[in-house]
Amino acid sequence: MIVVGIDEAGRGSLIGPMIVAGVAIKNDRLKFLKNMGVKDSKQLTRNRREKLFDIICSYSEGFTIVKVSPEEIDSENLNELTYKAMIKIIYSLVEFKPIRISIDKVGNTKVVEQEIIKLGMEPNIVTNADVYFVEASAASIIAKVIRDNIIDTLKSKYGDFGSGYPSDPKTVNWVKNVYKEYLTPPPIIRRSWKILQEIAPNYYIRKW
Repeated sequence: MIVVGIDEAGRGSLIGPMIVAGVAIKNDRLKFLKNMGVKDSKQLTRNRREKLFDIICSYSEGFTIVKVSPEEIDSENLNELTYKAMIKIIYSLVEFKPIRISIDKVGNTKVVEQEIIKLGMEPNIVTNADVYFVEASAASIIAKVIRDNIIDTLKSKYGDFGSGYPSDPKTVNWVKNVYKEYLTPPPIIRRSWKILQEIAPNYYIRKW
């Protein structure tokens, strides 16, 4: 029997994409993965996540990711984008005929639940699914490792902006400096985020 876990990384970030990941795992491998240390990615160091990423890839039937760009996030409701990404992932993994889909709950996920039921599978959409269900923990690790690698690539082009989250002073200072120098922000910044107006309300000089 197969179960699928779905989770995201970067949803609350000011910089970079959101990555939504889904992973299909045989039910009898969940205990092994848990014993290997698979748990919510936020509870793991980057080095440990990367090691577990390889283990998850080796012991899963397959995984899918959906990358949601800052431009998309600026043009559409973030929850709706998240649900669309989840549904894409579900359909991409339906060939494994999972008996259960475990998803970390975000807002009103009724539309996702309905799609799962329509496909004849059991929806398991709960808050902190990435803490309580190994398959969702595995998805959180997949999403986080892939996003971290994308962020590294962005930093090599745009400079070290820290974690990309508005709670990070390094990120805030980088954004302030960018807005002091450029008329419009680089495309990696989510321009619709309200926190951006607080961080850099009046700094416009020239285009990026």
